[in-house]
Amino acid sequence: MKLIKNTKDLVTSLKLDCNSDLPIRDFQIDSRKVRKNSVFFGLTGSKEDGSIYAEDAIQNGASLVIVKGKKLSNLTAQSSSIALVRSPEKSLIRAAEIAMYRYKGCVIGITGSNGKTTTKNIIHSGINSSFATFENYNNEIGLPLCALSLNTKHKIAVFEMGAAKKGDIDLLSNIVKPNIGIITNIGHSHLAGLDSLSGVLEVKSELLNHIKIGGLAILPDGDHITHWKNIRDDIRFYTFGLKSSASFFPSRVITNRNGTSFFIESEHLAKRIKVKTPLLGDHNILNILASFAAVYESKSNIEFFLESLKNFKNSSGRLELRPWISGWKLINDSYNANPDSVKAAIEVLSKFKTKGKKILVIGDMKELGRFRKKLHKEIGDYAKMYGIDMLIGFGDLTRHTVSSFGGEGFFFENKGGEYPENKRELHDFLQSKLSKGDAVLLKGSRAMKMEELIGWPF
Repeated sequence: MKLIKNTKDLVTSLKLDCNSDLPIRDFQIDSRKVRKNSVFFGLTGSKEDGSIYAEDAIQNGASLVIVKGKKLSNLTAQSSSIALVRSPEKSLIRAAEIAMYRYKGCVIGITGSNGKTTTKNIIHSGINSSFATFENYNNEIGLPLCALSLNTKHKIAVFEMGAAKKGDIDLLSNIVKPNIGIITNIGHSHLAGLDSLSGVLEVKSELLNHIKIGGLAILPDGDHITHWKNIRDDIRFYTFGLKSSASFFPSRVITNRNGTSFFIESEHLAKRIKVKTPLLGDHNILNILASFAAVYESKSNIEFFLESLKNFKNSSGRLELRPWISGWKLINDSYNANPDSVKAAIEVLSKFKTKGKKILVIGDMKELGRFRKKLHKEIGDYAKMYGIDMLIGFGDLTRHTVSSFGGEGFFFENKGGEYPENKRELHDFLQSKLSKGDAVLLKGSRAMKMEELIGWPF
């Protein structure tokens, strides 16, 4: 059953001046995706005013169109399906708040510098009949749209929350008001908007303000625990980490090219629990531990969770191990990059058993603000320390990564233009250097589109 029954319910709840009383099929912000009985929100962005698509939405069958109050065409203005508001964005958020207030299932909210999407996917695949935010719908527009898609058949709902500036997590977690809140980690992400690591800590910690009284915070073990516990005294806390000081920690970790196995240890468990997964890296062990803590707290089926991990496939471009051309092995981690995720991927590459060279191909890391040069240099030092044989940088800032790596470091400037021309030199160089048995880690921020190299023939 839908949480918002029909347009009359929505109009009444939002106190809109509109007489619509029709079914609701779905909620859209793109008039081209509107179908019969869709609700359309005409959002006002920096470049476009969604109200100009009101007539298109009606013609496509919208049961309700919510747009910014302004003069519309006579045909559109006379429609009983039009509701004029001061801010369609605020109406979208308010509608999502109403839906979440009515939802009686368990809500899990996830934020952090890295691992949000992977943790969300692990929990979603590991809890039968659960709901989770779509793809990267984790901002002030995407999350409300996901909340409006939730219905009563879902007993557990998992929401990923991203932040680029102070107040973002406060807004999103206030919409969903989780029973269980997870902070995956505090690291160097979105520093252009958050300025410093303390700024990252501040914005991610906003999640704790909106966990329901008596609820649970699942947090990374370490330096910030005292800070977090001082925020609330009316919720409970679990920690996860690689050391036994955490509430949930691993033991007997074994890693090979088929994945990872380990035991979950905890004072909350009667006995340790064995995990097998194709996921690689210590950071994914932490993601699994955080996910398990949520599954345990929500009283979900642990055996189902463990079975799902055995065949878990992460989203494309997230430490995706695959054979490549001419006997090369590729670790495709090109979906995105920040300093912490790059270091985690380097650690995976360093442990990879191969007869050939270990090669890092990295594009610029974006949104690092005033720390961008320093943090790119650190990656070169880190790769050298972990025994990477060759480092190839692409873009602009990775010239600093190559410089600090030294020796077998090579830089290729992004000269702009369309693919493949902007990566042609890099492609040709890589082809000349690779030999059978080599392992290549592909990494870079989303804007660098490093995955383009994969489909280009060698």
